[in-house]
Amino acid sequence: MKVGFVSILGLPNVGKSTLINAILSKKVSIVTCKSQTTRDAIMGVYNEKDLQIVYIDTPGLFPGDEALYQLMEKSARRSISGVDAILYVIDSTSKNYSKDEEILSSIKTDSPIILLFNKIDDVRVEQMEALLAHYNEKYPDYEKIQISAKTNFGLKDIKKAVLAHLQEGLPFYPEEVITDKDEPFMAKEVIREEILRFLNDEIPHECAVEIMDFQKRDGGVFIKATIVSEKEGQKAIIIGRNGEMVKKISMAARHNLEKMWKTHVTLICRVECVPGWRNDPRKLQKLGYGRKQEF
Repeated sequence: MKVGFVSILGLPNVGKSTLINAILSKKVSIVTCKSQTTRDAIMGVYNEKDLQIVYIDTPGLFPGDEALYQLMEKSARRSISGVDAILYVIDSTSKNYSKDEEILSSIKTDSPIILLFNKIDDVRVEQMEALLAHYNEKYPDYEKIQISAKTNFGLKDIKKAVLAHLQEGLPFYPEEVITDKDEPFMAKEVIREEILRFLNDEIPHECAVEIMDFQKRDGGVFIKATIVSEKEGQKAIIIGRNGEMVKKISMAARHNLEKMWKTHVTLICRVECVPGWRNDPRKLQKLGYGRKQEF
C-alpha cells in the first residue's frame, strides 16, 4: 500500500486547520477566525484501501518573542523533518507576498513543496491571475493548486499531488485511528476554541486550558478543566457578570464535545490567574506545551 507523512505549513489564519478537517471529513483541529488558533502539531490520519496518509497540522509560522510562541515555531518546523511532502498554504486574498516568501526561503528540506492557494472563492479573477503569475515566476518548480478548504474545492487535486510522492509500505497507524491526540487533549482544545469565539482582543491568546480530571463513567464523560489567564482583569472578564461568560464557554464546549463523542458530557470549568505563564518554562510544560528538552 502507499503510505507517507505530509506536513501542512503556512502563516497563521490561512486555513490549515480547516484544510485538515476537510481532508479527513472529521474534526481533529479547532478552527476560528482568529490567528494563532493552533498551538500544537496535530496529526490526522487519512485512510483508504491501500492508502494511508498522515497529515500534520502545524501552528502558524510567525515571529514571536515569548516562550510560548517560540515553542509553537519549533513545533511547526520540527514537523518538516522526514516527511514525504509539504503542503504550504497561502491565503489568496493577501496582497503581501513577502511574509510567505520569507518563510519559504527559510524551509530547509529535500521534501517536495506543493503550494496551495486557499480561499480562492474570496478572490477576484484578476487578483488570482496576478498571484499565480508571481509564484510561477518565483517558484517555477513547485506544484501549485487552487483550493477552497471551506467548500472542499481542490481536495482531489491535493490527494493526486501527494500520491505522487508516497512510498510503498505498511500503515503507520491502525485503520480506526484518526489522530495522535487523546480525548483530554481534544477537550482542552474545544474549550479553547470557545474562548476564542466568545472573547475578543488579546484575552484568548493569553489564555490556556488545563484538564484537571477526565473520567469515563457509565453514561458519559466527566471533565474538570481550569482556564488559565495571565491577568486578574482577564480572569474577571472570562468569568463574566455572575459567572455568565464562563457558563457560556462551558455549555458551548460541552455541546461540541457531545456531538464529537456521541455521549453525555459533564464539564466543569473554573478560572485561575497565573501571571507570566507564557514565558515560564515550568508552567508551559505543565500546560502541555513543548518538550522537556526544549526548556
